[in-house]
Amino acid sequence: MQLALSHIYGTYFSRLFKREKCLCFHCGESMRKDGALMATFQQMQQPVCCHGCLAVLNTIQSNGLIEQYLQSKQINESSSPR
Repeated sequence: MQLALSHIYGTYFSRLFKREKCLCFHCGESMRKDGALMATFQQMQQPVCCHGCLAVLNTIQSNGLIEQYLQSKQINESSSPR
């Protein structure tokens, strides 16, 4: 009985601590996928880490700055160290 319970709890806790991760679409912050907010950006759902990043993406879209944002994002991603 002791072994069976430890196996069940071990499996539960390993799943709890090995949750799937993703990156914030705006700032690149690593986060748990199940804790991400979802932003609709260019008719696609994108994960964001906080309400600030969500607000930035909404502001960019509402002001027609998508092309400039994506160009800047591409430049920043290509110049950042991996």
